[in-house]
Order: sequence, then structure tokens, then C-alpha cells
Amino acid sequence: MIREVRARLPGHLIELYGMLECGFQSHTRIEDDPEEVCGLVGRPLRQMGIRVVGDDGRDCPPGIAGEILTYGPSVTIGYYNNSDANARSFSADGWFATGDIGILDTRGYLKIIDRKKELIIRGGANIYPREIEEVLYQHPKVLEAAAVGVPDPRLGERVCACIVSRPGESLSFEELIAFLKDKIATYKLPEFLRLLDALPRTPTGKVQKGPLRDIVLDRMRPE
Repeated sequence: MIREVRARLPGHLIELYGMLECGFQSHTRIEDDPEEVCGLVGRPLRQMGIRVVGDDGRDCPPGIAGEILTYGPSVTIGYYNNSDANARSFSADGWFATGDIGILDTRGYLKIIDRKKELIIRGGANIYPREIEEVLYQHPKVLEAAAVGVPDPRLGERVCACIVSRPGESLSFEELIAFLKDKIATYKLPEFLRLLDALPRTPTGKVQKGPLRDIVLDRMRPE
């Protein structure tokens, strides 16, 4: 998309990362090579602090995924009359937990991996749906794609790929796996495929993983 924008429009494209509770926290720079920072959301603003932490609350070393915490003047002072949400969202020293999983590189550039609540845990292994989805979108027959976890009594969860095919196209499970198997680790491969007419989305266009998972589970129930 960045390449297409640059080919059609004059000027320069930068990427921002932020959310309602925090404003925007990082951005790529005008002087950055777009090809080099593709997939990254830049470095933190000078006024903002960004940390990536593990489940133990300790900072992750560069290249290791963890939850993104942020701190600074644009971060909300808290959720109104919601002490439970505030307790979940703020550390003891005031850092806000975004719920996003990210990686900081050695230069301080941030990459968004996925939403923490959308993580799929299969047999104790963490699987980030976004990684699978980015590969699914490379398939020429795929118009829209999303990956969700479905319950499994032995492994905890298994991966289901939800696909909206391009007009006039059809995609089989075997064809999908053949395309993916050399591009992602074997344990991340989808074990189910659901072809849909459309993915449920919010008014702003984000895929609603909760309702999508409900659709998948409803179709998996025996008649």
C-alpha cells in the first residue's frame, strides 16, 4: 500500500501508532527510507515513553515480543468511575498497558505484532493471528482474511482461517495449506478453513474477532 501511495501521490507517507487513551505515541520520520521502515510504526515521540514488557513485567530485550506500555502527557488519567479497568490498565508507577503486542528493535523502532487478547495458544505455543493474516493476504484468491483460535480439548486452541475469496474464485483447504507451509512455522498452520461472504467489522472497519469466532463456532456445532 505504501508503494502504491508513493507511486500515485506526491509527498511522503509516514506511519503513526496510537489509540484513544494515549493519543499517538510513535511515528516514522520524513528522513526514513520507506522500504527500510515498512511494517514499523517508528520511534516514540520525545514526550512519550514506550516500553515492551513480558508477563513478568520486566522489559523485553530488543527483538522479543511483549505488551506495549506507554507513559506521557497525552495518556488518559483513567477511565471514569471504573476502578476495575484502571487497576487492569495502569501499572503501580503509572504506565498504561495498551493491550498491544509489539517488538522494539535495537534502534528503538517499534513494530506492532497483534492484540494481546487475540493471541492464540496452541499446545503452550503462542501464535499471533496477524502473522498468519499477512501471509494469507498474499494469496491471489484472497480478498479478506482473518485468523481466530477455536477451543480444543487437547491443545487448548487450534487455528481457523476465515477467508473471503475474490469474486469468482474458490479456495480449498489443501490449496491454502500448500501456499502457507513454506512461509510460516508448521505449528502455526491453520487446521480449519471457513469461507465467508464478509468479515464482521466495526463502523471504523476493524475486523471484530469476537463475533467472527462466534460465527466459526456456530458453524462447527453438529446439526
